[in-house]
Amino acid sequence: MKLKKKRIIIAGAVIGVVLLVVAGMVSQWRKIPHTPSLKILPDNVALQVKNVHYTQVGDADTKWEIKADTARYLKKENLVLFDKVEVTLETRNGKTFVLTGDRGQLNTNTRDAGITGNVEIISDNGDRLTTDRLTYSQGDKRFHTNSPIVMENPRMRVEGVGMSLSLKNEELTLFSRVSAQTK
Repeated sequence: MKLKKKRIIIAGAVIGVVLLVVAGMVSQWRKIPHTPSLKILPDNVALQVKNVHYTQVGDADTKWEIKADTARYLKKENLVLFDKVEVTLETRNGKTFVLTGDRGQLNTNTRDAGITGNVEIISDNGDRLTTDRLTYSQGDKRFHTNSPIVMENPRMRVEGVGMSLSLKNEELTLFSRVSAQTK
C-alpha cells in the first residue's frame, strides 16, 4: 500500500511539474508578437503580383513593355492597377517612348490605359513631357490629358493646359494657355 501511495504522489508531482512547464510556455508564447503570415487581399482583387514585367506584342503598330513595383488584377472590372509604373512603348516606325508615373491602370478588354502622379514621358530623341495625369485610348491610338503639361527638349520649352497626341499620324495638339520659350 505504501508503494502505491508513493507512485501516486510521484505521478502527481510529475503531472504538476509538466503543467507548470506548459503554463510557463503558454504565457511566454502569448508575449511574442504575432505577425500574420498571409495577407488577405480585398474581395475585388483576384491577384496581386510584385516586381511586374509584362510585354505585350501582337499589335502591328505598337509594342508595350510594362514594369511596376506591384500590380493588382480586378477581375470583375477587367482592370489591372499598377504602383510605380514604367511603360516602354515602341511604335511601328521604331520610335520609343518611356512613360513613368506613381500609379497606372490598364483595362484588359479595351487596352485603354491611364497613368497618374508625377507622369513623365521621355522620347528616344530626348523630348520630355511632364504632367500629373495621362490617358491612352487604344481605339484612337491617342494620348490625352486635360491637366497642365510641360514639354522640353534642348532647343525649347513649351507649357500649356491639355494635350492630345496621336500615334497614328504623329500629330500633337495643345488645348489652351500655350506658351513657348527657346533656350
